[in-house]
Formats: sequence, structure tokens, C-alpha cells
Amino acid sequence: MLENFLMALNVVFPMTVLIAIGCGIRKKKLIDRPTMRNVDKLTFHIFMPMLLFKNIYESDFSGGVDLKLLVFAAISMTAIFGLAMLLPRRFLSDPKQQAAVGQAMIRSNNILFGIAAGEAIYGPGKFGQIAALSALAVPLSNALGVIIIEWTLSGKAKPGKIIRSVLKNPMVRMTILSFICLALPFRLPDLIWSIIKSLAGVATTISFLSLGVSLDMGEMQANRYPIGLGLLFRILLIQVIFIPISLLLGFRSQSLCGLIILFASPVAVASYPMAVVMGADGQLAGQLVCFTTLISVVTLFLYTFGFGTLGLL
Repeated sequence: MLENFLMALNVVFPMTVLIAIGCGIRKKKLIDRPTMRNVDKLTFHIFMPMLLFKNIYESDFSGGVDLKLLVFAAISMTAIFGLAMLLPRRFLSDPKQQAAVGQAMIRSNNILFGIAAGEAIYGPGKFGQIAALSALAVPLSNALGVIIIEWTLSGKAKPGKIIRSVLKNPMVRMTILSFICLALPFRLPDLIWSIIKSLAGVATTISFLSLGVSLDMGEMQANRYPIGLGLLFRILLIQVIFIPISLLLGFRSQSLCGLIILFASPVAVASYPMAVVMGADGQLAGQLVCFTTLISVVTLFLYTFGFGTLGLL
């Protein structure tokens, strides 16, 4: 029991401390929001892709990739996409709010929280299935998120625009590059690999600090209803449906951990700038990132502790 408690604590404690430090940085006004937005752009385009590359490249795929896991994840995300197209329209009248809530349902912070949890539980380079799942989830969630916003706001989605958006995503590009490098008959030179590790090493710290800096409970009163709906759909509905199905289908260990991250991690930080650029409710999108982050720290601890105690992880 104590061992599983410490394992769960090891997953969420570093996240919590870094987010709290970020909140302190914001309170002390050591950095302003515009500056932090530029740091977020740097993280999104450089540090996070390098972290994804590093973890895919050094993961052990010698036992093969769990195709059942990837197929189930793809089917589940398609089902969530259907819910994201229907439910916000049913309960919200503003198309911009519908788009923000719908995107929040499909775009999870799978890379950041998945890698952090995978390393904490299984150790560096020993969570190949979680890395493989991230490689699938990133481009698929990005494409589906674009479709949701486009269709909600204009009633149509242009295939060319969706494809361009997905291919322009640095995480998608780095996923493709990582598998190309894995297929090479030689390993990357130590000189290049050391640079990649150095850039990847700061991604988690900066990302969680940024989440803390970005947490803003202000102006939530006006959006309390759509925020409540977003939390209901993202935090409760998706987990209640898909995590029990994952258990019934027999997923265990890394595969189950990866699915928990997929369904229970908070809304991806990148959903905020996408909402702003594409004309959805950017303020609501940012608030959903904040609130799901706070709640997910607790739920991930409970899942890790509970399933670890039951011997499922």
C-alpha cells in the first residue's frame, strides 16, 4: 500500500510543485503574460517536440507495439469526436463557446502528462507503449480539433486546411522524424544526441511552470456555465465511459497507463492558441486548460494509487 502511494505521489508531486511555483512567479510578477506566451511558443515549437523525439527514439519497441491499444485508442478518439460535435451544440447557443468546449473534449495534454507519468512509474526509456500511443494521439487529436472548430463555426471543414494544420504541427513532424531515425541502420551521433537531450530536458519544467503562470481564475463568473459543461464532458463523461471499457478489454500495465493519460489528462495547452487563431472563444479555452489541469492532478493521483494497489499498472 505504501509503495503504491509513493508511486502515485511520485507521479503528481513534481507536477504540483512546479505548477505552484509558476503561480508564485505570476503572483510576484516576475514575468508578465505576454512574455510567458512567447515562452510557450518556444516550448511548443522546440522543447516539447524534442522531448517527444527523445522519448520515442530511446523507447524500447523490441517487444513490438500493442496494435490492440492503438486501434482502441483510435476508435475511442473517434467516438469522443462524435460526442464533441454533438453535446456542446445541444447545451450551448454560442458557436464560439461550442467550438472551445468541443475542442477541449478531444485534445488532451497527452505528451506532457504521459511522459511525466511514464518516467515516474516505469523509468526513462521504458514506456514504449505510452510513447507509441502519444505518436498516434497527437496528429489525430490535432486533426479532429481543427474539424470541430471549423465545422462548428462555418458548417464545413476544408480537407486541405486540416491536412496543412496537422502537417504544420511541430509535434507531428517530430513524431515522423523520430520513427525515420529509428529505422536508420545506425544510431544518432553522441554530439547530436546530447543536444537533443539538453533541449528535451527543459520541456517538462518549463511547461508546468507555464501552466502555473497561466492559471487565472479571473473573469470566470461570466463563463461559469460553459466551464462547468466543459469540465463535465472532459473530466467526468469521457473517463466514466472509456476507462471502464479499457479495463474490461483487458488493458494493463503500460497500455492501461497510456489510456488513463489519454482520457484523464487535462486539456492540451496548445488548444488555447488554436482557439484564438481559428476564431473560437479563446478565453473559455484558456480557462478550461486551467481548471482541467488543477482537477487532473488529483484524478491522476487517485488512478495511479488505486490501479497500482490493484496491481493493474
